[in-house]
Amino acid sequence: MPRVQAALLVLLCAALNGAGFLWHLFEPVPLYDEVAHFITPFTLVAITAEIIYRNGGDDDFFPTPPRAALTGAAIGLAGAAGWEGVEVLLDAAGFAISHAPPDTVFDVALGVAGGAAGGWAADRYLDRLFGRSRRHPRRRRVR
Repeated sequence: MPRVQAALLVLLCAALNGAGFLWHLFEPVPLYDEVAHFITPFTLVAITAEIIYRNGGDDDFFPTPPRAALTGAAIGLAGAAGWEGVEVLLDAAGFAISHAPPDTVFDVALGVAGGAAGGWAADRYLDRLFGRSRRHPRRRRVR
């Protein structure tokens, strides 16, 4: 993803999460929590995949678009489950954070969806960047 786009995504995530915690926007603002729980794993997976591949990483986890989405979903699941654990700890420490079971399940589902979308977007962009075939990543793109 172009550097400007990547920087804007990171800034958007930081602004969304920072403003949400600072001004307690996650619960009263409709869809605020949902957008934050989708866009954050999307950004983390997409940018991490690009950093790995630009620094010589291989395609073991992102060989095809479905595998890229599956890998991104697994990363999103791990991140979302970990974050929900942090929310439980923050609530126990006295911060006003909702961790009701329906909210937790929905937040984890959004994390999985965001991670899957981030994996798919990273794979698609990197295939174009490196001129790889969409179906056979070790072959050159034919067009």
